[in-house]
This record gives sequence, C-alpha cells and structure tokens, in this order.
Amino acid sequence: MTIIKETLEPLGTGGGPGRPPVRPLGIFRSWRLYAYGFTLAAVYFVLGVAFYEARIWFLGSDGLPMYTEFTNFWAAGRQALHGEAVLLYIPAEFKKVQEALVGTGHYVYSIWPYPPTFLLILAPFVALPYFAGFLTWDMVTLLGCIVVVFLIVRRGPAIPLVLASPFTARVLFVGQDGLLTASLLGASLLLLERRPLLAGVFIGCLTYKPHLGILIPVALIAGNHWRAFTSAAATVVLLAAASAAAFGPDAWAEFPRQLFEEANASVFYDQNMGLQTVHGLIRVLHGGDIVAWLAQGVTAVGAAVAVWLVWRSEVRYRLRAATLSVAALIASPHTFVTDMAVLAIPVAFLAGDQMRYGLLKGEQTLLIALFVTGLVMLFERGFAPIGPLVIVALLCVIFRRAIWHGMPPAILVDVDRHGRALA
Repeated sequence: MTIIKETLEPLGTGGGPGRPPVRPLGIFRSWRLYAYGFTLAAVYFVLGVAFYEARIWFLGSDGLPMYTEFTNFWAAGRQALHGEAVLLYIPAEFKKVQEALVGTGHYVYSIWPYPPTFLLILAPFVALPYFAGFLTWDMVTLLGCIVVVFLIVRRGPAIPLVLASPFTARVLFVGQDGLLTASLLGASLLLLERRPLLAGVFIGCLTYKPHLGILIPVALIAGNHWRAFTSAAATVVLLAAASAAAFGPDAWAEFPRQLFEEANASVFYDQNMGLQTVHGLIRVLHGGDIVAWLAQGVTAVGAAVAVWLVWRSEVRYRLRAATLSVAALIASPHTFVTDMAVLAIPVAFLAGDQMRYGLLKGEQTLLIALFVTGLVMLFERGFAPIGPLVIVALLCVIFRRAIWHGMPPAILVDVDRHGRALA
C-alpha cells in the first residue's frame, strides 16, 4: 500500500515534517461502503415498490403507464419503428403519439430534441412491450454504468456506491438516459489512451446527446488525440447514414428546428423540469433570460478554457478525465437532474487518483457533503437548480489536485496496514 508523505504545507494534505499524512475517514472503510451502499439501494427499491403499490409510479390508477422520460422514449421509438419518425419532430403530432399511450392531456414533453441516431439505440428496447422495455432499459444502462465505474476504480465498493447514488435512483425511477450517457462517456475516457479508435466509437455514440459532448473535441485536440477524434467523426457519419437509411432523411431535415424549439422552452424547463445549469439558476432567481444566457455562455467558455489548459498540461490522466467529464455538465445549457448521474464518472476517476496518490486535506468532508446534497436533490420536489453548485464544487476539488500535481513532487512512502513507514 502506498500513500503520500506530502511536503507542501499550503495544500493542506496533512503531511510534512512531524505531521501524519491524511488518512481515510472510518466511513470510507471498504466494509462500510458496502454496507451503506447496499442499504441505500435497498431503501430506493422499497420506495419504488411503495410508489408502485400506491399507483404514483410506473402504473397509474387508470391502468395506463405513468408518464416518465421512458414513456417519451418508448412512444418515439415505436413511432420510428412504424416508419413515421418525421412526425416526432412535429410537436402537434408528437403529442398525439404520446397521448395514445398515456391518455389525453397526460403528456409532458411536446418536443423531441434527440437526433435520429438515438432512435437506433432505442430500437431494441421499444421493440419490447412497454413495461418489459422500461425494465430492460433500466437494467442494461445501469449495468453498463456499473461496469465502467468498476473498471475505472478497480475496487469492489464501486458497485454499491453506484447503486447508492441518488442520481442513479432518479434515473431508474423515470427511465431516463443519464446512465447511458455516463457509460459512454466513462468508456471513452477509460479507453482513450490505450484503445483510441474504440474510444472514438464510444464518443461518436455519445453524440445522441450532443450538448453534453461540446467540450470533448476541445480535450481531444488539446491532448493531440487525433486517432480518437477521427474515429469519433467517422462513427458520427456512419450512425447518421444508418439512421437516415432506417428512418428516412426527412427526420434529419426537421431535427435542427427542434433544437431551437427546446431552447425557446427553456423558461418552462427552468421552473418545472429541474434544469441544473447556470442559466436555470439565474432564471429561478428571477434574472432575465438574456442575462441567464450570457452567464451560461461565459460559464461554457470558462469550462472550455479550463479543459484546454488541463489537457495541454502534464497533469495525471485520471485528473484530466475527471476535469472533462465534470466540465461537460456545467458547460451544457441543458443539464437536468437525471443527467447528473454522469457525476459517477469524474468521481470514479478522482477516487482512482486519490487511492494512488493519497488524499488532500478536506477532500473527504467535501465529497460527503456533495453526496448529502445529492440526496436532498432526490427528494426535493421543487427541482431547485443547486446542481451547478455541486458541479462547481467537484470541479474545484479536481483542480486543487491538478494544481498540486504541478508543484514539487511528493515523497512516496510504502506503509503497512497500520500506517507505519516501511524500510
């Protein structure tokens, strides 16, 4: 086991002459992580069963499906399988498609903002009956996220911690795509150094949600990852061609208009649908729309500059990957509560760096506080946009370690399980 005997006092690692290194808190012991993680997952499961029995989740008292994000996905996918994908990009027609499933007036989203490539991903799930498709979608995307996080950290407690994440629970309850996004982003970053061509394929698949990938080209160019860049571009072209062949080119012609429609609906999303962006925060605080968009633009530019500088530097790869995956959320103008399931990826890369190079003072306390904040967001009914604060706080933790890496090197000391230095 290796820890850091840090000699840089200002960074507060707890090291230095005469002072012990920062040790993990008791809550981070392996057996406790298993216990806490599986206990929280069990609580989520019991709540799901209770909500189902009360007919306030999954199935309504009228026997029709309760409207969730997966309802939106399933209705759109079925329409595409019937050869009418272009109707998804006509709001009045898309309303009818959803009402056929959940009843008149029970739809929530009148806009389908996804590119036709997403319909390729949905096809095998919407080919199933609604409830089987919902459960299969949840289990497959959850398994993908668990596998990727485990491969990043290489520690067993990663599994219960993914299950314990309040953002995981939120995604599973509504059948959203946050876990799929986390899986694709995490897999691409995990493979980028060793298998750049395959990493590019995952990045290309991630373009089903293009606003969450706007910083990826910045990182690839800054880090000179041209093979991955080329592979990603080729994957995008192939997916676009495949979706046009499967669902018709007219859907692609209508797609750009829906992106603008979604932007125009931002006030509704800010106030009602849990938009976790700087734009959403300012709007909820009664700031003007122009000011909110200006602030969001400044934030996105700042995040892009940060990613460029980190990926151009000699900072350890885990910290570069963590920076990109968390900055992608704050730069996006449409990050929702369920999209914050992606935070599992930067946290996994951060944890890997901590286990290899030691802890900095205060990191553990801040990470616990961020987890508790996530629990509040899970049960908070008003969808307050506190997500940007969580994302920025995590970004600061990562930057602190990145700056620490640029300082004079720490002294690595082998220790036994009691923390005593070995000769």
